[in-house]
Amino acid sequence: MARIRRNSSTDLLRNKGELTKFQILVEVLRNQPHVKQKDISDALGVTVQAVSKYFKKLVKEGMLETGVKRANYKLTSKANKKLQEYLTNLERYVNMVKRDLKVERVWPAIASKKIRAGERVGLVMRGGVLYAVPMKEHVAKAYGTAVADAEEGEDVGLVDLKGEVELEHGKILIVKLPSINEGGSRAVDIAKIRRLYEDFKPDRVGVMGTVGRAVLNKLNIKADIEFGISKASALAALRGLKAFVLVVGRMVNRIVDEIELANAKYGTSILYEVIDGRTIENL
Repeated sequence: MARIRRNSSTDLLRNKGELTKFQILVEVLRNQPHVKQKDISDALGVTVQAVSKYFKKLVKEGMLETGVKRANYKLTSKANKKLQEYLTNLERYVNMVKRDLKVERVWPAIASKKIRAGERVGLVMRGGVLYAVPMKEHVAKAYGTAVADAEEGEDVGLVDLKGEVELEHGKILIVKLPSINEGGSRAVDIAKIRRLYEDFKPDRVGVMGTVGRAVLNKLNIKADIEFGISKASALAALRGLKAFVLVVGRMVNRIVDEIELANAKYGTSILYEVIDGRTIENL
């Protein structure tokens, strides 16, 4: 009889306590620093008392740090490393299951030229989009095989991918804006933000909230991302794009948390900078 080997990748799934701890850390990451144990209880389907016990344990283990206010919690650097470890192990386990099931993933790309089924092509990233290019015309470090014919500009499925797509990670410039109670767009240094925009030369512009939209109106700039900008900005940076994001001050943490989550998940280091967009007299 074949023996089943214990794999460290499955430890998280085997241990209910570790799984709950992982889920709580993720929820804190998404909502810090204003964390409500009741919200986490509802999200995970466990009692508030159980969540409270885990919080005390995580604080004791050096995973959570508490703020001045009662509901203020933040992940420590130790917790961020632990999350990355959890995610790496989960990904390893999923890949192992896929191999056992002989699941062959089909990856989509845009055909830069006419491609025939079975043709071996190179893969390059341009403007955040994956392109399939003729082997003889490009030097690529990643390759795949087309599963069907495709005309130039059409989508094409690729299998048997080898190598790595060369990609330089982009950057996110977060402009912190005052809330409406702090003066809204009238308390913003429009000339400063215009200079930042022109110097940064972003590939994508994101906006969160009414104040940000008003600022873009004054700048006569159109937003590319208006919803889900925290995740969208992080994904854009992962694809090598530069994202220019306008958000009210209290929402900055949400975007930063999403960037850190992406860094932990993909083992990357997306660069970001936060700049205050208020006028000097309103700082």
